[in-house]
Amino acid sequence: MSGDNTQDLQAVLQRLASADRRSRAQESLVPATMVKEEDWQGLAFVLDGVKVISAMNEIRELLPYPESVTRVPGTKGWMLGLANIRGELLPIVDLQQFIGGGAVAVNEQSRVLVIRNRGASTGLLVSTVIGMRHLPLSKQIADAHFDGSLGRYVYDVFGLDDGVWPVFSMAALANDEHFMAAAL
Repeated sequence: MSGDNTQDLQAVLQRLASADRRSRAQESLVPATMVKEEDWQGLAFVLDGVKVISAMNEIRELLPYPESVTRVPGTKGWMLGLANIRGELLPIVDLQQFIGGGAVAVNEQSRVLVIRNRGASTGLLVSTVIGMRHLPLSKQIADAHFDGSLGRYVYDVFGLDDGVWPVFSMAALANDEHFMAAAL
């Protein structure tokens, strides 16, 4: 190696070592809110006035309410209709109405959670999406039971400083025979 190349290599190595030291010094300043491996991740939303959360891997997509939803004759009231989403027909269900609550009043906060079950997608209208949450597994409430119309879809509960967070199972919903029977 020539002298110039050796000096260039030395300079690069010194810059890399300096960058490494600065990076390690900043590591302690990273917020404690960063995701930890022991955190459970979910999407929080409001369902009939109750804050619930569903596993991120159960929700395929989050959409605004479609501009056009075509009602399907002969279906139950909670089956709002079909929407054309990027060339694919997506059934839209008012999840709040399905579980026995009042119909969602569609506004700017309303969202459609797209789930997939057995190769078919369904859009679930909810009144509000709170956002993604990271919940410490240490805050799970062992053997918790959730009553009411949500009870059959809640498989876990987290107890946090801001209240109790029931975990709504999209898989349990999609496999419910009542959910599969949208026809009158």
